[in-house]
Amino acid sequence: MIANLASLLPYLALAGLALEAAPVSAAHGVQRHPRDRHTKHIERAHKVDARMSPVGAKHKIIRRADGSQCRVRPTSATTEAVAVETAAATEAASTADSYSVEAAAYTEAASTDAAYTEAAASSVYTEAAYASPTESSAEAQQTEAASSSVYTEAASTEAASAVTTASSSSSTAGAASSGGTTNVGSKFGAAWPNGDYASSSDPNYIGNYIGSKTSWYYTWAASSVSAGDNLGLEFVPMLWGPSSDLVSAWWAAQSSWPSSVKHALFFNEPNESSQSNVAVNDAISYWMNDYLPVRASKGLLLGSAATTSAPSGLTWVTDFPTACTGAGNSAADCAADFVPVHWYDVSATDFQTYLTNFHTGTGLPLWVTEYACQNFNGGAQCSDSETWSLHQTMAAWMDEQDFIQRYSPFGMMENMQGVEQYNALMDTSGSITDLGTYYIYSS
Repeated sequence: MIANLASLLPYLALAGLALEAAPVSAAHGVQRHPRDRHTKHIERAHKVDARMSPVGAKHKIIRRADGSQCRVRPTSATTEAVAVETAAATEAASTADSYSVEAAAYTEAASTDAAYTEAAASSVYTEAAYASPTESSAEAQQTEAASSSVYTEAASTEAASAVTTASSSSSTAGAASSGGTTNVGSKFGAAWPNGDYASSSDPNYIGNYIGSKTSWYYTWAASSVSAGDNLGLEFVPMLWGPSSDLVSAWWAAQSSWPSSVKHALFFNEPNESSQSNVAVNDAISYWMNDYLPVRASKGLLLGSAATTSAPSGLTWVTDFPTACTGAGNSAADCAADFVPVHWYDVSATDFQTYLTNFHTGTGLPLWVTEYACQNFNGGAQCSDSETWSLHQTMAAWMDEQDFIQRYSPFGMMENMQGVEQYNALMDTSGSITDLGTYYIYSS
């Protein structure tokens, strides 16, 4: 019997080993292909993405102030999906346990959630310091509001420039672009007939009439004032009338014009017998042969003739392009870029109506290059207070009108030439008046 048992011992030992190994084998799951583990991580990434994206949120294209698109910036969920897929691929190659990778994914999602601030009640996206290519630093500075379509790029030079421009021009809507460097954006200019002889110690020195508002000047002539040019004012030359002397001076002065010259003025009050006194048909040859060439040679913007506020003024200006094209010239050559206007009367309301109608009649922006509270029709003149009221009302109103690009009151001169002295910006000794001080600092 013992002998029989002894002979069975080897078999019993083998059976015991088999039974002992069975629980160990049962503890292992079914072996799966690495692709199965990868699919599992993709599903996890999708869950993370769904949790990170606000319900109903749409992806928006963010544009800079100049209209260009910003670089598409991946969301934190996209970054996470890439990280998980990369980890899964690594694990597939090394057959690491899938649960450790999924645990790492949850840990990363939790940390990303903590860094991601969602402001559902806000209406603005703010992207600050977007210059960094590092996703983590860029992501930490983004605040999202899903209900908005407005974006602010604080670090965008273009956007900052646009805001600055809008702010600086808000009180001077529609101001013409300036060739000068002083008080750029201001519509106010100096109607300056005082020559170029005053020194900086003289009261009538042009530098005393700049302040924080004067940005340009004209002289009723083709020649500039060197002191004004040196102080950064834009000079606007004028071909005053058709006399041979004036035309010769116009051509002679062009070579000495400062680089600030960007605009030009045509005949002065051609509908007035005491001024340039030119009929529409007679003005065409001067426009084509003497005035128009500076548009091509110097790139200047051209003003039409500056007429008086008599009814014949608007008629002259609107008749000119028709007569010019009728003479065989192109519409482009006959067209002005802006219209200078003169006005003398006593009512600010009438003044505003006149300018509005003139703009409507011509369809062009206006420069108001002469105006005063002055009655030339035999009626009562403005008092001091009425004069002040008209000037203050009109300066504020013209600054607000897009169709008015520039204005210069009459007058900045010692001799007001028949216009009421209350309108003077310079007194008879050349010193600036209170009204002049108002215009160069407060208008």
